[in-house]
Amino acid sequence: MKAIALSGAPRLAPAVATVLAVGLTACGLAPAGQPGTARMITLPAARSSVLIVIADQGSPQAMTTAGRLISRTARAGEQIVVLGERNRAVLATSVAPAQPQVPAPVSPSPLPAHPTSFQKAHYQQATRHYQDELRRARASLRSDQRAHLASWAHAATAGMAARAGQPHAASPDISGVLGDAAADLSSFRQSGDGSTETVAIIGVSQVDAQSVPGVPVGLQGATVVVGDFQGTTDEEAAWQASLDQAGARRAVILTPATDNQLGPTVQQGLDGAVADTLTSVLFGLGQFTLEPAALPQLRKLLHLLTVTYPTATASIDGYTDDLPAPGGNLQLSERRAQEVLSWLLANNVAAGRLQAAGYGDTDRVAPNTPSGQPRNRRVVVIIDPAAGR
Repeated sequence: MKAIALSGAPRLAPAVATVLAVGLTACGLAPAGQPGTARMITLPAARSSVLIVIADQGSPQAMTTAGRLISRTARAGEQIVVLGERNRAVLATSVAPAQPQVPAPVSPSPLPAHPTSFQKAHYQQATRHYQDELRRARASLRSDQRAHLASWAHAATAGMAARAGQPHAASPDISGVLGDAAADLSSFRQSGDGSTETVAIIGVSQVDAQSVPGVPVGLQGATVVVGDFQGTTDEEAAWQASLDQAGARRAVILTPATDNQLGPTVQQGLDGAVADTLTSVLFGLGQFTLEPAALPQLRKLLHLLTVTYPTATASIDGYTDDLPAPGGNLQLSERRAQEVLSWLLANNVAAGRLQAAGYGDTDRVAPNTPSGQPRNRRVVVIIDPAAGR
C-alpha cells in the first residue's frame, strides 16, 4: 500500500509573518529547542486516527458520499484507506499532512523589580500587542490547516471518481472486504501509537443487507458505522448483533432517515468518543417520563459506563420534535435528559461523570412529520473514554 502525503509547511500572510520571532513557552507553544532557536506555535494535537471507508464503486452516489466523508472528517496525520466492495480493490490510500506550526511572536520583556508607572503602561501595551499577534497567528494556522486538509482530501480521493459507475463483474463481498479492512488495521496497530480506528461502510443495498457479514476478529476495538442501510428492521438487527458479537468497540447502523448523522458519527469514532442513542425510547408528545421499553437500552448504557468505560465521562443530550410543548421544547428536552441522568445516578454512576443538557427541537434525525416526529423525541448519550484517563 503506497501512502501519499502532501508536503510543504503552510505560510502565513506577510503582515502576520513579519511579527513572528522568539516567544514564550506559554500554553499552545511547542517545547523549546536549542538556545537561540525560535519557539513554535502549534494547534492542539488531534488523536492519531485511522479511517477505512468501504464503498460500492459501482454506485456514483456511494463514491461521492465517501469523498465528502473523508473531506469532512479529515484531521492532521490521519491515515485513510478506501476499499471497493466489488473486487475488493484499494481505491485510495493516503496520510493527511501533519499539524502546521509557525514561530511565535516576541513576548514582552519582563518588568524590572521596581517599575515606574511609565514602564507598567508600556508593558501592558506590549502585552496586549503580543496577545493580539498570538491570536492572529493561531487563527491563521487554523485557516491554513483547513485549506491544507481540504486540498489533501481532494487529491487523495480524486482517482475514485473515475471508477464510479463503471461496470463491475464481481458481486459485492462485504465479508471479504471487511477482512481486508481488518488486515489493514492490524498493520496500522503494529506501529503501537494507539490510534483510534473507524470503519465506515457506505451504500448497503437491499441485496447486501440480506447477507449478514462474517466480521473478523481484527475489527475488535474499532468503531464501525454503516451508512444508508437499506434493509429491513430484522436485517438491521442481525447486522448489529453480528458487529456487537465480533467485539466492535461501537457499532452504529444508520438508516436513510438517520443517514445525516454519518459524518458526526464517524467524527466521534475518530475522536475516541462513544455515542449511544436511546432509540428504543419513544417519548409521548410533551412527555419526559421513561417508559419500560427503554430499560434494555438503559441497561446497555449502564454496562458501558460501569464495565466497558468505568472512568469515562458522559454528556446526556435531550431533544424534541417541533410541536409546541407546555413550558417550551427547550425545557422539555432538558427534562428528558435529566430523567436519564437520574436513572444513571440511581444505578450508582457518579454524578461527577455526568452532565445533562437540553437542545429543544434542534438537530433533528427525521422529518418533523407524524411518522418522523417520534424519532426526534429522543436522548443521546455521548461517552468520552479519554476524559476519564
